[in-house]
Amino acid sequence: MRLAKLLFGLLMVCSSFSLSANDKKLLNRLDDLLEQRESYFEKRRNDIRNINQLLNIETDPVREYELIKKITEKYLPYNADSALLYSRRGVRLAASFQKENTMIEANLRLAQAYILVGLYHESVAILNEYEDVELPPEFQAYFYSINAVLYNTLSSLRITSSIRMKYRHKWEGYERNLMDALPENDLGHHLAKAELYKEIGRLDEAIIILEDILEGVNIEDRVYASTAYTLADAYGRKGLIDKKIDFLTLSSQSDILNGVKEHTSLRELALELYKNNELSRAYHYIKVALDDAVESNAQLRRAEVLEILPLIDHSYQENREKTRKYIMIFSTIVCLLLIILIFGMIFIQKQKRELEASNAQVKDTNQLLSQLNDELKNSKQEVENANKQLMSVNNVQEESIARYLKLCSTYIGKLDDYRMQLLRKGNKSNKEDLLKVLKSKEIVDQELKIFYKDFDQSFLKLYPNFVQSYNDLMVDEAKITLKKNELLNTELRVFALVRLGIEESTQIAEFLRYSITTIYNYRTKARNNAKDGRENFEKHLMEIQ
Repeated sequence: MRLAKLLFGLLMVCSSFSLSANDKKLLNRLDDLLEQRESYFEKRRNDIRNINQLLNIETDPVREYELIKKITEKYLPYNADSALLYSRRGVRLAASFQKENTMIEANLRLAQAYILVGLYHESVAILNEYEDVELPPEFQAYFYSINAVLYNTLSSLRITSSIRMKYRHKWEGYERNLMDALPENDLGHHLAKAELYKEIGRLDEAIIILEDILEGVNIEDRVYASTAYTLADAYGRKGLIDKKIDFLTLSSQSDILNGVKEHTSLRELALELYKNNELSRAYHYIKVALDDAVESNAQLRRAEVLEILPLIDHSYQENREKTRKYIMIFSTIVCLLLIILIFGMIFIQKQKRELEASNAQVKDTNQLLSQLNDELKNSKQEVENANKQLMSVNNVQEESIARYLKLCSTYIGKLDDYRMQLLRKGNKSNKEDLLKVLKSKEIVDQELKIFYKDFDQSFLKLYPNFVQSYNDLMVDEAKITLKKNELLNTELRVFALVRLGIEESTQIAEFLRYSITTIYNYRTKARNNAKDGRENFEKHLMEIQ
């Protein structure tokens, strides 16, 4: 009983909590992507290097500003310090232009970078400069979105409840302004609406909006990650944890595919897996999130990770220690079982003598089985001989039919020769009526029709499914449709003769009264239209039964 309890305890420690099959499939895909994430980082670094190369040789200030803007956008989700460095450079360059719109854009981007590195006061100072200013329409949505990110970030810090509520109220106001500033068909408009619906408890409406957005974007698109994260949060608030894990996983996959180090979903996913006793994965994910947060210097993400890392780390280490203890107990049990096995082997050796006595009886039985096996082989040989005889009969039958057809063809040819001979005689004797009759091929044509009909009937008795089987070998546009009361047409007769073993085109041409070129064309056309390729066509044709 104790042994059973120990083994059960070991299995409980080593196995994960119940996750759905879909959860596991998505998590396995995420694990694969995490193994390859350096390649996605390298892609982003290559993009940055390429922009930097252009920036180093650029002499036009306007073009230089555009390149700085691009490289800042590349750095924002990847390295906050570098994003701040280039955004400051962009502000300095914009100041030299003395263009208000360019300066607004550069300052807003700098405020965005300040949020990432944790310089919230500096970000607020910049944004407050434009609070009561009527911004150009092209910057209004950008301004509201940065404010929304700022106050959402501030409300996540360790602050009193009253201040947090103040920040949430500001966040909600900017989120509404953002929604109003964007066209109704804009993704940002729908995302803002879903965020607001989620905040006020209209979760089902938020979920519908977010799922519609996901259906229209690819997982490689940057907007996919934020949408999936928001959808996961909505499902989590409804208590649907499986759905939350699914969309957190998808959001994390999108982050990795985009070479992003500023993770939100991966940290949240690690926490959910920790709650589900998936400690190994939770520990791995939180370590990745911490490493990337440290490398990117995303202050909020680093603080969030460090907040839950000790909890997961403690449980993970505790679980490892339990596993180690159970392995030691299990190893001891295995050693005991090994000792028991040794004594069992000694007992088996004693029983071996009794088994030797039984071997003689088994040997006799084997001899009887050998005799029966020989009889079975003889029966098999008889069956094979019978099959060979049947095949021989079939071959003789087909050969006889072929000879019969050849004789009939020769007979018709002789009739035609006879007609020509009479024609020459009639010409010499000037008998007009005789010439008229003899010039007609009606008799020969009639005989040919009778002959072909007889051939068709004889052949289809042997191969009743030939037409259907032939069409099955052809592509749809090359399938043959017979006319009413028609058994075979010329093309089918060509391949009927091939099936009977008449492979030479000259013989087929002689038989059907066509030129060799015509027969060759029929065969070439059929090979070209064969489903399985021209090389295998006649091989499959000969297999028709």
